[in-house]
Amino acid sequence: MRDAGSSPGWGHGTNAGTFINDVWTPGRDNDGRVNEASWALVPHGRWVSVAGTKLEALDAQVQAAIPGWRDYGNMKWGGVTEAWNAPAFDLAGRRLWRHGGGHADSSNNGIYRFDLDWMRWSIEHLPSDTNLWSQAYRQSGGFAGCPESRAAYNTEVDAGTWAQRDHWYYDEIFWDRTASNPMGNPTARHVYDGFIYVPESNELVVACRRLWRYSLESHKWTLKTHPRANGDEYALAEEVIAVLDHESKLVIGSCGSTGPFAADYDLRTNTWLAPRASWGSWDWSGAAYTQQGDIVTIFMPMHSAGDYASPGRWQRYDVATHTVLASGSTWNYEGGLSLASFPDTNHATDGHGMVYVPTEDVYWVYTKLNTGMAWLELDLKTTPATLRPKTFANAAPVLQSGIARRRAIYFPSLDAIVWMSPADQDVLVYRL
Repeated sequence: MRDAGSSPGWGHGTNAGTFINDVWTPGRDNDGRVNEASWALVPHGRWVSVAGTKLEALDAQVQAAIPGWRDYGNMKWGGVTEAWNAPAFDLAGRRLWRHGGGHADSSNNGIYRFDLDWMRWSIEHLPSDTNLWSQAYRQSGGFAGCPESRAAYNTEVDAGTWAQRDHWYYDEIFWDRTASNPMGNPTARHVYDGFIYVPESNELVVACRRLWRYSLESHKWTLKTHPRANGDEYALAEEVIAVLDHESKLVIGSCGSTGPFAADYDLRTNTWLAPRASWGSWDWSGAAYTQQGDIVTIFMPMHSAGDYASPGRWQRYDVATHTVLASGSTWNYEGGLSLASFPDTNHATDGHGMVYVPTEDVYWVYTKLNTGMAWLELDLKTTPATLRPKTFANAAPVLQSGIARRRAIYFPSLDAIVWMSPADQDVLVYRL
């Protein structure tokens, strides 16, 4: 299967598979690609479940490669998808990746790829061999930090030998540095919205704790760097949003407990650039966002009361020039919505999501109302912006609080939205 370049497209065989009761079983060509005749069975304007696309089905392959491997987290495979983790995606290549876990949710630090042309999951990078781990790490209950790696970091700091790049830090698996893998592997962690694909270099980047780079050609982690030369205190922390500008400069914003934090990282020169003001601060905590070119549209739903009571806000932000192009905090409510429809800050979610729908020039937002998680439609063509309930012709993906981040991804060449379901459920597609 390819590592770079554009999507190979559909197969051209005659096996069309089946479509029954909104469940699509793809028909495949001899090389395993889904046939164009099969995609033609999928109707427009409906959420469709793709049979045989549960991420957790990869467990048997991992066990075969690493006998005795286990996830010590509470959520097992569900922690890779549900623990505040957004996927990375390659729109031209019609593929995406999952990598996450963290805290007590999952110790699984592998990378898993979903190819739309094949409509199946595969292992991009195996998780670490848990047979090598100490009891202290296995029983730590918080897998983002490895105690042995933290001790090695402290030793280097005390000796005056620690450096900002490629040295020890708590966010790596202590036992994974070998002659053939000198960079080692990062620990499982909540990646939030800090996991992205870089087309120019065909790699994945994680921008949480440290910044890690992973080559899709060598299938190895190639670099790990702290945002500060003096270590611990200013690591990239929770609620990270990471996006690329057209020059492959990584723009990182944090809306969590160590925010507001903003940094630029030049992926071409591997240098940290001067911090800039960004969309940071708790006022944007867990905000939904989407990107078209250099323009990031970010939306923070309303809080009807509480310490961070807010009428809600949106802005369009140019990540190349670091300027706000437009913004607003007043609304035209439709369909029975009002500020009172939204929870106070003590009952709100911290993981909203949104996807831009170009055929309608609106955004589909998934967030929380007082009645529970819900789909809304955000229309920025009106003044003020309009917010209304979103309805579908059939059952929409079930939403859970806190983990909605970037789960709906629009693929232009398919004119379809792909919904990244939990690990125990099949992927969904929605043809526009």
